[in-house]
Amino acid sequence: MRLSKRRATTLNRRTRFLHQHRKQRGTLPCLETNGTQVYAYWKRGEGLDVSVHLDTGEVPADVISPDGTIPIRITVNGDCVFSAD
Repeated sequence: MRLSKRRATTLNRRTRFLHQHRKQRGTLPCLETNGTQVYAYWKRGEGLDVSVHLDTGEVPADVISPDGTIPIRITVNGDCVFSAD
């Protein structure tokens, strides 16, 4: 699947940052975009933890592949470390 520049821009503009709440100790910092959630947080004794959740049920149908998956590419400092189409 290839997203057009216009569609990618539209999807990216809907992104919001959810910060960790002081009163709710179980919450973690999260980027939420079009039904997906990406958490990035420091975990004691382990370092930086990044977790991707694609199961919110609100992912637009046009970004889901025919087999029901969502293409993902993860980079670290510009280098691709994981890719799933």
